[in-house]
Amino acid sequence: MTEEKNGGQAPLKSKKKREKRKFASKKEKVIYEIKSWTIIILAVWIIRTMIFCNYIIPTGSMENTMMTGTFVIGNQFYYGAQTPHKIAIPFSGSMGVIFKKPVGFMLPHIKLPAIKKPQTGDIVIFEYPQERLFDYVKRCIGTPGSTIEIKDKRVYVDGRLFEDPPKSNINYNYIRPENSINPQIWPPGNGNQDQYRALYIPKKGDVINLDSAHPDYAYNIMTLDGQKVSYRFGNWYIKGERVREYEVKQDFYFLMGDNRDNSADSRFWGLVPYKYIKGKPTAVQFLLWDKTWKKALVITAMGLLLFYAFFWDGIKERRKKTGQEKK
Repeated sequence: MTEEKNGGQAPLKSKKKREKRKFASKKEKVIYEIKSWTIIILAVWIIRTMIFCNYIIPTGSMENTMMTGTFVIGNQFYYGAQTPHKIAIPFSGSMGVIFKKPVGFMLPHIKLPAIKKPQTGDIVIFEYPQERLFDYVKRCIGTPGSTIEIKDKRVYVDGRLFEDPPKSNINYNYIRPENSINPQIWPPGNGNQDQYRALYIPKKGDVINLDSAHPDYAYNIMTLDGQKVSYRFGNWYIKGERVREYEVKQDFYFLMGDNRDNSADSRFWGLVPYKYIKGKPTAVQFLLWDKTWKKALVITAMGLLLFYAFFWDGIKERRKKTGQEKK
């Protein structure tokens, strides 16, 4: 009978409008919203930690390749994704006036196999060795097993000249003399930022002779390997046991900024272990924090999202009740 009325066609299925969820009380609604946003935040956190990482260039150390305030998205699978291990307030390390350092803490984690390891010349996003809650972006100069040397600001890798990156910012009009020692250089006594003496970058499996190695060099490697070490009267101890040799547990890298005269990098704070390497920049979006109005726009948008999630439905209901009472 129905088919005859529709000209022999099957009855049309009417689209049922999804009913709006009703809550018994305001408390129930708030709990529901908190649960929903918690799931969303956890999902975003896992994706951001394991697949993509975002980073805002806070200083001019990579100029003119990446300008201060540039928003960078990195691919974490490329150099080996990590299970979620960092809980921090987003951008807390980039909002210097509000937070002078990142706010958060680290969790135990596992680094997954990499598609490819960083190569000389690659730009790398990594965790700052002295404060892992900070993310840095520098150029990889020294890979595991290579030797780095700087002469008159020219970088040499295994004795071969490393060509300056196309947009690098290097002033060759002023070069510090070879006999000038910068006390901030790592390891101490290794020259200065323009005349950097040959330094070997260790790879996994290398054995370091602790009796002849520079103490700061050995300490940097062993502590970043996670060893509890002490140095007393010229002797090294790991977990209280005297050692004279140490086998390196992971690959290390030497990273530098393209703005070579104004970059705090491996020349000043040491090597970067492979487990601190986060990702490869795949996209440079825009200068996010270069102007105050952009900061205000992002913070305002976040505030509006929270307002909509928790208060907008309640405001609409009150307006509806007020309208019905007036009628």
